[in-house]
Amino acid sequence: MTPEERLQQMIEDLRRMRLQCEPKSNQNPRYLRYSTAVSALRWIIDDLAMDTTTRRRGD
Repeated sequence: MTPEERLQQMIEDLRRMRLQCEPKSNQNPRYLRYSTAVSALRWIIDDLAMDTTTRRRGD
């Protein structure tokens, strides 16, 4: 499993956990933290993809 796939799995797990939060609102601190964590993981996946693209161009 690639790092990107592992991160995507984490995102899916966090989203499932976030669905259990009540209320489902950014006014709920836990729901907001899950949302923030998902966003951070997406940024990491994008960074890894850019690194891979940059390395391919350099080869």
